Amino acid sequence: MYDASISFQGFARALSITAHALLNDGEVRRKGNRIEGGDLFILPSRKGSFEQLVTFVITNKEAIGASIAAAAFYDLMKWTWSKVLDFNFEPETPHVRRLADRIEPFIGEMEEALEIPLEQAHRPIKMDDGVIITVKRQRVGEVIRLDSETLQNVSLQTELEPQKDIRGNVTRYNMLSGYGRFYDDVLQRTVSFKIDDQVSSVKKQFLTWSLHHAQQTQGAGKLLIEAKRTITPGGVVKRYLISDIWRA
Repeated sequence: MYDASISFQGFARALSITAHALLNDGEVRRKGNRIEGGDLFILPSRKGSFEQLVTFVITNKEAIGASIAAAAFYDLMKWTWSKVLDFNFEPETPHVRRLADRIEPFIGEMEEALEIPLEQAHRPIKMDDGVIITVKRQRVGEVIRLDSETLQNVSLQTELEPQKDIRGNVTRYNMLSGYGRFYDDVLQRTVSFKIDDQVSSVKKQFLTWSLHHAQQTQGAGKLLIEAKRTITPGGVVKRYLISDIWRA
């Protein structure tokens, strides 16, 4: 009972964070206890099963068109949750693709906001690795599946000591939030990052310098960063917490 309640709380927060972003032009709320423009309701469990019906009601009709709301909501859920669970999925609806195409790193903020709620959602799986939890869309089928493998991808740890001389360039950066994405030359892929509050404004300017030059010339705008790594139990790097920056 306790494990189930923790799981429901995690799902409630994850669904609320996703629904709020959908209805409010990609705004990321981390607490997940209130949706501006919508409500979530849980109905009684279906008799003789473990199925739980959740209803998302849009109260602000100006936020999104009724004809596209359901498809966009499930598309946004699958895209953002898949990033946390380490699945490959790209947005399919025009509404969600607009969020993905922004210069501002929306997905990086969403990943961090969803990590703890989705870890909570896995609580029964922590206690019994044979448990499988699925999120389904009525008349369509499975959207997301949680199991012992996805549990590994949300069981994150941040290293105590920073790694030095991580080389790469910025691909996206939001100066207001401090979130961005960094192409790591060694890993040969982009990794989300967040700037430590102690980094000086002068050093932060290197990030915009890198973003500008990398967009202008391939291979340009290279930086060296010092950062603590947030990693999965299998050693997959999920995020950098940057504490210092230099031009390479």
